[in-house]
Amino acid sequence: MAKKRVRLADIAERLNLSKVSVSKALRDHPDISKETRELVKKTAAEMGYLPNLLARSLSSRRSYTLGVVVPKIAHAFMATVVDAIQETATQRGYGIVLAVSQERADLERQHIERLLAMRVDGLLVSVSQQEPHLEVYERVRQMGVPLVFFDRAIEGLGFSSVIVDDREGAYRAIEYVIRKGYRKIAHVAGTSEVLIGRERRAGYEAALRDAGIPIRPEWIIEGGFDEWHGYYAFKRLLQGKELPEVIFAVTFPVELGIRAAMRETDPSLLERIQLISFSEGGLNEFYVYPHICVRQPAREIGRRAVEMLIEEIESEDGIQPRQVVLKTELITPEDYLRRFAVRMATERSLAAD
Repeated sequence: MAKKRVRLADIAERLNLSKVSVSKALRDHPDISKETRELVKKTAAEMGYLPNLLARSLSSRRSYTLGVVVPKIAHAFMATVVDAIQETATQRGYGIVLAVSQERADLERQHIERLLAMRVDGLLVSVSQQEPHLEVYERVRQMGVPLVFFDRAIEGLGFSSVIVDDREGAYRAIEYVIRKGYRKIAHVAGTSEVLIGRERRAGYEAALRDAGIPIRPEWIIEGGFDEWHGYYAFKRLLQGKELPEVIFAVTFPVELGIRAAMRETDPSLLERIQLISFSEGGLNEFYVYPHICVRQPAREIGRRAVEMLIEEIESEDGIQPRQVVLKTELITPEDYLRRFAVRMATERSLAAD
């Protein structure tokens, strides 16, 4: 026999309180004393009470749920962003529903439509690498659902966004290797349909131009943001008359693909060609060969995106769309060696204790 669902009225009856008082206590309302709030929560847990979120959303016109759409979640950067989103949303009293588009615009559209049907209060979206279905974003606007893009944004749609200065980050990375004496620098680029792809390529090209180094079209290979793009892009570079001294990868997964192709072709290439990635994978200091990366403030991206979205959700007068552009940090081989030395010293100290 199915167990009867515990209601607010059941808790109220046991504690000799009103339903309104029980409801307020469960929501930490200041009208209810701390002692009563703790007693109500303890009793609710003992009785197995679960709040009726559907009824709550109908009465308050708020689901206290945020929809989150990401292109992939397999690597450290996006996993860290999502972790920060979850943490910040929870602190503000919201839950999240996570959907992964697998870099497909059709899945991105389907996920957004499904989240809208679930009556989420707002959307956080990092777009796929394919040309987006703009009509679904028009539907979001018509329904009046707040939306904030993060990491990967679509320009000109009138939604808020939290991104990094991709152009400046790429420029600084290329400028660094030029100062080190490198001149033959290739770029395994993303797709031009996505803002980060365009901006990172623009930073790469600007750094070469400012240094008086000719841009070689055969050394710019567009395609995507995953490992397979990096793998096949390096195979294409092998077909050229000469190999570059440096390869700038648009993302860390792309760099992983390049490394795999190098190892398969000739492991010594890993020593002869300097690699740069935009973003890092979390274990970069343990690489055998010197590594350069442009680090993005992943946790800050997630935190700021949630805070902006909730501000828009809870605003009574409406908030004009805003764009937050965060700075990146260039991490060089010297930085990794310092970090590794500090970590080893700390571990030795702990072992000695």
